[in-house]
Amino acid sequence: MFEVRLLGPVEVWEGGRRAPLGGSRPLAVLAALVVHLGEVISTERLVDFVWDEEAPATAGALVATHVSAVRRALARVGTAEVIRTRPPGYVAELAPDRVDARRFEELLAAGRSLGRTEEAADVLAEALGLWRGREALEGLGQSFARIEAARLAELRLVAQEESFGLALELDRADGTIAPLLAHVAAHPLRERPRGQLMTALFRTGRVSDALRVYQEGRAVLRDELGIDPGPELRAVHQAVLTHDTGVLGTGRATRPVPAPRSGRPRPAPSHLPPDIADFVGRADQVKWATELVRGVGDTGRTAPPIAVISGRSGIGKTALAVHVGHRTAELFPDGRLFVDLRAADTTPLEPADALARLLRAMGVAPDTLPSGVEELTGLYRTHIGHRRTLIVLDNAAGETHLRPLLPPGPGSAVLITSRRRLVALEGAAHLDLAVPDEAEALDLLRRVAGAGRTGAEPEQAAEIVALCGRLPLAVRIAGARLAARPHWAPGRLAGRLRDERRRLNELSAGDLELRTSLELGYADLDPQERRALRRLALLDLPDFAAWIAAPLLGIGTEEAEEAVERLVDCHFIDVIGVDGTGLARYRIHDLAREHARERCLVEESAEDRAAAVLRLAASWLDLARKAAARGPGGAARHFPEPAAVRPLDPETEEALLARPAAWFAAEQAGLLAAVTHCADHGMARTARDLAGALIASSAALYNQFDAWSRAHTAAMAAVRRGGDVEGEAWLLTGLGRLRYEQDRFEDSYSYFADALRLFGERVPDGSAVALAGMGTARREQARYAEALELLEAALERSGDTGDAGARAGVLYGIGYVHLEQGRGPRARAALSGALALYRAAADLHGEGLTLRLLALCDRADGQYADAERLLRDALRLFTGLHDTFGVMYTEQALAKVELRTGRTAEAGLRLARCLAVARERQDRFGEALVLRTLGELRLAAVDPDAAREPLELAAALWAELGLPLWRARTLWDLTAVWSADGETERVRAARAEALEVFRSLGGREAQEHAGDELP
Repeated sequence: MFEVRLLGPVEVWEGGRRAPLGGSRPLAVLAALVVHLGEVISTERLVDFVWDEEAPATAGALVATHVSAVRRALARVGTAEVIRTRPPGYVAELAPDRVDARRFEELLAAGRSLGRTEEAADVLAEALGLWRGREALEGLGQSFARIEAARLAELRLVAQEESFGLALELDRADGTIAPLLAHVAAHPLRERPRGQLMTALFRTGRVSDALRVYQEGRAVLRDELGIDPGPELRAVHQAVLTHDTGVLGTGRATRPVPAPRSGRPRPAPSHLPPDIADFVGRADQVKWATELVRGVGDTGRTAPPIAVISGRSGIGKTALAVHVGHRTAELFPDGRLFVDLRAADTTPLEPADALARLLRAMGVAPDTLPSGVEELTGLYRTHIGHRRTLIVLDNAAGETHLRPLLPPGPGSAVLITSRRRLVALEGAAHLDLAVPDEAEALDLLRRVAGAGRTGAEPEQAAEIVALCGRLPLAVRIAGARLAARPHWAPGRLAGRLRDERRRLNELSAGDLELRTSLELGYADLDPQERRALRRLALLDLPDFAAWIAAPLLGIGTEEAEEAVERLVDCHFIDVIGVDGTGLARYRIHDLAREHARERCLVEESAEDRAAAVLRLAASWLDLARKAAARGPGGAARHFPEPAAVRPLDPETEEALLARPAAWFAAEQAGLLAAVTHCADHGMARTARDLAGALIASSAALYNQFDAWSRAHTAAMAAVRRGGDVEGEAWLLTGLGRLRYEQDRFEDSYSYFADALRLFGERVPDGSAVALAGMGTARREQARYAEALELLEAALERSGDTGDAGARAGVLYGIGYVHLEQGRGPRARAALSGALALYRAAADLHGEGLTLRLLALCDRADGQYADAERLLRDALRLFTGLHDTFGVMYTEQALAKVELRTGRTAEAGLRLARCLAVARERQDRFGEALVLRTLGELRLAAVDPDAAREPLELAAALWAELGLPLWRARTLWDLTAVWSADGETERVRAARAEALEVFRSLGGREAQEHAGDELP
């Protein structure tokens, strides 16, 4: 049989012939490939293996030479195909059982898996018999060879010590003393064989020799390492001193013959709680844990399988562990142990107490237990080391409390439950238990409450599950309450659970109480973690980024992120995704948040709570102000300066504001929650400042008007309660702006007019904003004379020293009116002034708007090249700002230039994109404008039939929006469609109507069509 031998000098044998491998370099090449059996080793790695760091320049070529030499040597025994070329190097293709080192490892694993049997002893003897020398890979000094030799030497020691242990188990103490003496002498620092030698000496009646072996070992450890013997060896020493045959056993000759028992033998301990009869779901998690526990019998294992099941209070960790324990009970004939490491109070069970419970469960007499943790640990490991036991450690508080409780050998398995992740626990596999899906939660509710109860009102049952956050304990309690009250319909319980402030009170049934479970989890946290959780729960935020903990707690952002992540590890906070700024978003489970808020109200003063909220609001406001200046809305979105701002550190600020629109989108829900909280808790000024910040957020940018409206409504109620007239006026301007964005121009005008009345003469900046808003609403309604009067009044009210952005906005509006009335030079003058002010304020959004309007002036004068140049400049600005609306309106204007210069194909593609954006963002004005331009495009292509639909849709939208001028313009376009179809009377009526509108509103078309005659 062909064989490569590594357990001694490296040799190759085929039957009775040894292949002459020649020099040390070919030998090293073969050894490196066999050590990495089946792995393709590149030429470069082989160079490193063979020469370490002293390779000659020709080493790559020499590798090929040495490989050829190995192949020639192997060919002499008929196995040249063992070494194959595989880019980028070579591979040894050989069955593992053809390598003595691999066969040794397999036999060692098999022997250890066979338990305390004669067969196991024979298998280990066979494994040790494969060794032919003192060291593996003898004669090779390369680093890889030394490392592999050290690994195999350690396994050899393990095999020898396992063999000694089996000999003792099989009552062969006499035959083990001599080899153990040699082994201990050769390896004086290894404590396990020293303990085995002491046990063998004790069993043969040589107690004094056993004690001397211990003393020698203690002296060596102190001299060489400066330490005392470990707990296992000390436990053996204690057993020798006390003649504890329960630990050390007795020799076969002197072991007393047990008297026959009249009753049944003492059963193996089984302390698992009963399995839950209505356990449902968790199929994947049960499979994971079951397969891990069943790995207790795997060959090659040297340590117990350990599973950590972590999750929040009430998630079902214990139920899962117990269920898995019952499913795998047959694997553990020596018992199933269960220890609650928290028990009923909030203090973790000390390791010494837990060890004592485990030892008593295994039959150790209580009065013989030592008092110290180290001695208890040693005794525990001695008793558990060769047993096949399942150990369930429930409610673990931390890794330090667990380590003494872990068995030393591979025969047992451990299931641990904890509210923490316990990531530092060596060798453990981890399962983060999440809430079950809706179907599993509904199934649990049905089983507990009764199928008839939940089936009668399935929607209400689903609501109960949702209000319980699908938390199994909460769902179970809700089901128990329904079962206990047959006269309650599910809808009644759902109604009682809707009130967040009462929900925890409702989730109590018998000795099941969700608040108690949450309290135990809360008690697990250290004081700083509790404070962080309380503050994060205070505002009812639907989700948040970690940085908000910094102002809430008054700490730095790095420390804040660490605080949040610690709460993630404790399963109080979930990571729900990543926002547009690239930051993780977090959320507290609803029930945990309500409990933490309760604790905040009890444990913190009203002053401390308010101070924390105000710090966070100030940070939000500072970021919002800076994001507005950078973002698509720019500084053109005016609101008064907030009462207080609180900058974050520059690095965090820059990371957050790199994408302003994305930051606003991420924080919008939090800002709204903060407005509501501040309004409800007497912080009216902060509420209105935060409501103002929402104007610059995605609420405005993406037509998400509900958040804008709710924030202003809540803040308005607060300022009115506090008698803040100026605050009310500012909020009215915000509502006016909202109605403007919703294309409800008459309502917008009314809000701005009410704000002007409240501002009066006392707040000139505010009255200027109100006048500008009124003028802008009238401008959109094409009531140009009134609009111009209001805008000029706003310009006068703001004064030369007023806010540059506000003045620029008013000049923009004045230029718009002049353009619409056909006064090109005056329009250019006003718009040029606006452009200069926007650029001075570095307001890219305002600059883009003004460039677009100046381009319309050029287009009206037939200067298409100049118009296109300005529009492309504006397009670059809006694209850089990620301003979708700005891009859309600019592309619409550019399409019209392309249409008039004969580039209809380009215009058509551009308008298709614009229409999709307008409809997606529910911008009815934009949709009507693009539809009209599409109609004009099709008329230019002499396709009146195709132009009919977009023009008629546009006309209907203008009518809905109450914009007669734009409807009149579209009707004028439609006359070309109707003329082509011979609808003469319809054309006559439409032109008459349009001309009347042009003349009455003073639009530029009144001049353009002054000579037109009706057909």
